[in-house]
Amino acid sequence: MAFGIAVLGLDHWYTAFGVLDICAASAETPLLSIYEPDAARRAEVSAAYPHAFVTDSAEAALAVPGVELAAICAKTGDAVRLSKQSLNAGKHVVSVKPFARTREEAEDVLRVAALSSRFFGSFEGMQRLQPRAETLRDLIASGIIGDVIAFHQVGHGPLPAPWRGAENGKPSWWIDAEQVPGGAWIDHAIYAVDLARFALKGEITAATGTLANRVHKHLSVEDYGAAILTLTPDAEHRPPVTLNITDTWCTEPGSGYSEYRILGTRGTITADGGNAWVVQTKDGKTRHEWESGAYFRFGGLATILQNGGTPPFTASDAQSNLVACLQVYGL
Repeated sequence: MAFGIAVLGLDHWYTAFGVLDICAASAETPLLSIYEPDAARRAEVSAAYPHAFVTDSAEAALAVPGVELAAICAKTGDAVRLSKQSLNAGKHVVSVKPFARTREEAEDVLRVAALSSRFFGSFEGMQRLQPRAETLRDLIASGIIGDVIAFHQVGHGPLPAPWRGAENGKPSWWIDAEQVPGGAWIDHAIYAVDLARFALKGEITAATGTLANRVHKHLSVEDYGAAILTLTPDAEHRPPVTLNITDTWCTEPGSGYSEYRILGTRGTITADGGNAWVVQTKDGKTRHEWESGAYFRFGGLATILQNGGTPPFTASDAQSNLVACLQVYGL
């Protein structure tokens, strides 16, 4: 049975167009409706996705027969309302990241999710359905690099663009402190926090960092962040892991850089592009490729939910990821 998708809001267009393309091509998780308040954007997606119902009413988008899940790609400032509206309408929800601006907003969404008995998660958790995350988790669990002592992530990129084809750095919700809890650091660090919690099977127990405007002094949010977080593994015999997470909006378009590096007592694991983890030990290097495919695997999520299972990411994970990041901001 098809598991229909409604996309609510297009502000996070980097995510939104990925979801739209994947679901428009899927018989299993078809794109059924799109809510977007901006008329020009509605016209653009109406032409690009003619089989979807496009509307300026979130209620109407959710009411389309067959819609089972709302993929919320609206700005964080609107996501709390849309998440609660969708849950109250009986829909499962995957929300934009970060899914709330404050702990109080997050708790409010989770209360509604619990009462609705519907699934709620945030988009950073979707990576747990990918072989990339599962492969890393399995490598760490195998003990091939011994006990993990440090987890490094770097994301060095330009200011976001407000819309596809628009100029980077023009006014957008990403750089509006009224709409988001933070800027460059949380924008990508939340993915690293989620991956570390999943792959290392632990929780963040301490967090601190440096947040600054190194290049774009006019912004109301930071363009540079470097944080040190402590992850305490669930397994008591494992030592704490230091997360070193640096994310910026300080470079020009086309010159970005990203890195993952995991340090262990017997070796290291590094990401090699978008299709392999490379393990380095005293015995040499081994390459562990994962299956390529769509970044957002709604088909896998739909199968789990339709069969009454528990997805590998939950409302609690969304909250834990957000709270860990908010600690770096002193919030």
